[in-house]
Order: sequence, then C-alpha cells, then structure tokens
Amino acid sequence: MTTYTRLALAPLALTLSMAAAQAVADDGHTGPTFGGQIVGGVLDVDDRDKDLWAFRAEAGVGGIYHVNDALRIRYDLIGDFANAINTVDEQTWTPGAHRQDDGEVYIRTARVLLLTDFGSFGFQPRVPSGFWHQIYNNVDTFEYNRFHAQTGQNAIFGQAEQGSDVLSYGSPRFGGGFQLIGAVLTTNAQNGQDFDIYSGRLVYDQGPLNFGIGHTQVRRPGIDNLHRTSIGIGYDFGMVQLGGVYEHNDDREDSSGASDFDAWGVNVSANLSDDWSVSVGYAENDKNLGLENDAVVGTVRYHFNEDVYAFVEAARYDNTDNNLAGGISVSF
Repeated sequence: MTTYTRLALAPLALTLSMAAAQAVADDGHTGPTFGGQIVGGVLDVDDRDKDLWAFRAEAGVGGIYHVNDALRIRYDLIGDFANAINTVDEQTWTPGAHRQDDGEVYIRTARVLLLTDFGSFGFQPRVPSGFWHQIYNNVDTFEYNRFHAQTGQNAIFGQAEQGSDVLSYGSPRFGGGFQLIGAVLTTNAQNGQDFDIYSGRLVYDQGPLNFGIGHTQVRRPGIDNLHRTSIGIGYDFGMVQLGGVYEHNDDREDSSGASDFDAWGVNVSANLSDDWSVSVGYAENDKNLGLENDAVVGTVRYHFNEDVYAFVEAARYDNTDNNLAGGISVSF
C-alpha cells in the first residue's frame, strides 16, 4: 500500500467513530454515541525504511438501552483501520493485524452486555481483553511498544490483548472495590470442544491503588494444556504512577517449549506539568529455544489539551529490532 493510500484512508477513520458508553438515561435509549481515536506519525524500525504509521485508528458506535430498573443492555461496535492503513511485515505490527491480510479492516469490538443488579453478562464475538486491561494496564503505557502476545517481535508476555468469541460474567463490586470476572473463549470451532480457553480473575480498583490476579487455561492447536497465572499492581501517587506485572506460563505438555516461560515488567509514569508527561518501562522474559528477550522503553508526551497530544517514543530490545516512533494522537 502506498503512502498516498494510507494518508487517504486516515480521514475516513476520522469521520467514523468509536463506542463510548454514556450514563444511562431515566428510560429508553442512551445513544448512539460516536467517537474515536487516531494516532499517526513516523515509525523507524532497525533494518527497515522509515514509514508513516497509524499507531491507532479506531472508530465506532455504542449505546445503552434502559429496559427497566434491573436491566440495561449495552452495545458496542468498533472498527480498527490501522492494518488497512499500514504496511505490516515481520518487523512491525499493527493493532488487529494478527491473522489478517494486509489492507483488511478489523472489527475490534462487537459485543452486547447485559447489565443487571447481579452482575454483567457479556456476549462478545470480538472484544479487547479485559484480562489484559485490568492486570497488565500499569505497564501498558506506550504507543507502539505494548509487549502483549500479539505485538509480533515486540511480544514479551504470553497474554493476548484482543479476544474473540468471549462469553463472560462480572460480579457486582464488593468489599470496597473488589470484583470477580470469569470468561470462556471459543478460538477453534472445529476441534470437538465448545470452549478452548477458561479465564478468571479477581481485581481491585479503589482510590490510588489497583491490583489484580488471574489464571487462564489455554487449549489451542499446538498447545493442549497451558496454564497462565498473572499478577499486576499499580499505585498513583498523584504526580508519579508506579506499576508492575508478573506472568508465569506453565506448558504442562512441553516444559522445554517456547510457551513455557516467565515474564515481568515495571513502569514509572510522571506528570511533569499540565503540558508534559513521561513514561519509562522495562520488561523481560526467559523463553526457551533462544527466544528470551528484554526491552527498555521511554515516551515523552506534550499535551495540547485532554484530547490531543504529541509524543516521541524509543525502545531498545536485547534480541529483536529497536525502534523509534513519533506522532500526534487525536481523540474525538
């Protein structure tokens, strides 16, 4: 795809919009609500030409139906245009690019949530991983170097950021900020078992402290019995935010394979002023077969307002390609 084509597609993503749930009206339908985000700039990966890059390009629609006092129905439909804008290769990644052809628009979120007094029930053919967001979010502070399992050569952790065919339940909040969430995923509809991934987590988010612990059992082609345990914690001191995560992957069929490893990461972010903020992070894993890796990443942002900021980001990897990125983020 040419640079001109990528630039021509960017206004299309801007004219569409991403789901953003609003407060529920007294009755009837709240929505549809439109919104989105595009993060565009330049990406420089070692041994690859510099390129204009869409680090994020999402747009969609969402809303809530208020059925009665005990039931609300939320819906979200969000498209990810980044893969259609970028030219992806083995050295680079784009949100939604896994298992896609170059140029394909990815449906990032397609879900219906039943919100009740007894908790939330999710029917989610496509959805960003709540497990990743609630446990790994304190180290997921960068534009391009996000470390999750779908970031290609940048992957440090085994946990994916995007899920599909997810049936979930989230309990009401209890104990001043605790919540239990469980989910099952069907990643292979032709293997004779209805559910391929089982996941559960306990999370806490109240005031400056957040933490979570979760466990996932994965059965997919090539992996019959992988168990993943993850622990994340973060604390907001006001000017400075600290976070860390630890992940243990136990491949009970092949302890010498690439799927059996430990990974961890730490991050510090700071609000230097109303205009400037920074994030610095370190992450590593001890994968077998010579696939171990570690990374140091730093980002500096200048905030024009709450919806627009500029950034420069640099990352050094031990065994994969270093990169440098810069651009502008606009939310609408």
